[in-house]
Amino acid sequence: MELKPVRGIHSEIHALAKDISEYCGEPKKFALYLGVIKRIGKNRAYQIFSEIKLAKNIKSRAKMFMYLSKGKHAP
Repeated sequence: MELKPVRGIHSEIHALAKDISEYCGEPKKFALYLGVIKRIGKNRAYQIFSEIKLAKNIKSRAKMFMYLSKGKHAP
């Protein structure tokens, strides 16, 4: 059985943007997340995504992702 690639997902960062946008409840804002990931880098995006998944009391996952991607408080 051959697996068909998901339509529109061309690279690892596309897949990551899709995962993050769906996790944040904003699948229609895929392009926004893709742009942020291209700006901050794949490794930093994975780090932020992991931090959000581990956090317990987040009211808005999308706002938290955008806040952490600003980089002013990055280690």
